[in-house]
Amino acid sequence: MFAHNALDFFKKTRRKLAIQKGLIEEEHVAHRLYLRMTAHERVQHGLLVISFVLLVVTGFMLRYPEAWWVVAIRNVSVRAFEWRGWIHRIAGVVMLAGGAWHIGYLAFTKPGRSLFRDLLPQWRDVTDPFLVLKYNLGLSATKPAFGRFSYIEKAEYWALVWGTLLMGATGAILWFENTSMGLFTKLGFDISRTVHFYEAILATLAIIVWHLYFVIFNPDIYPMNLAWLTGRMSEKEMLEEHPLHLAQLKGDAASKLAADEKPDSGKT
Repeated sequence: MFAHNALDFFKKTRRKLAIQKGLIEEEHVAHRLYLRMTAHERVQHGLLVISFVLLVVTGFMLRYPEAWWVVAIRNVSVRAFEWRGWIHRIAGVVMLAGGAWHIGYLAFTKPGRSLFRDLLPQWRDVTDPFLVLKYNLGLSATKPAFGRFSYIEKAEYWALVWGTLLMGATGAILWFENTSMGLFTKLGFDISRTVHFYEAILATLAIIVWHLYFVIFNPDIYPMNLAWLTGRMSEKEMLEEHPLHLAQLKGDAASKLAADEKPDSGKT
């Protein structure tokens, strides 16, 4: 992930420097806004952010109670340290409830079903990383054009789905310790604890290295992609990140306009 993003960062930084020096002329685009995240999706994302951060902080507080930053938190608030276990459990329940809400949204709403279809893996999600690598290494003059979601976003989404299921299952085993040992023995309990710990490390590093780069430190959108707050992206951002989806949206708008302007053949 780090190598992938480092190449992306250097390529985009060189392009921005070339634009600044006048070596490359940016394409002028009209200022329009396009819906990227519905209100439902933004609230779901907000719950996910809050619960994930609380889970990470309290989880590592439980694992490393004598770490310097945990001691600093304890010095500020003894109750936060004493309640870290319950805060961790409540945040886990909130995350799973948010996941259930998300499943219902995908299944029972039109925007949700459209979202699910667009997030399904395709063959181009296997080939696009190699095309991006060629572009970032200077072996290709053009980078692949992405639709609504690129392999970057799809990989993160499905990793989140898998991680939530795995952490939810192992977390429940750790929560109900006596029952779990009766069902899975001490060995099964210890395996669940190990899986829970290392998946937590993987998820934390993935968010820091992968997600935060593309929504904050990506030179094309720094200091932040505001879609998670406003729900919208500008035409310039869409042209840079999701040109195929932009073309689709424009085509749909043109078709709708043509249909609205078409005269009713039944009238005389």
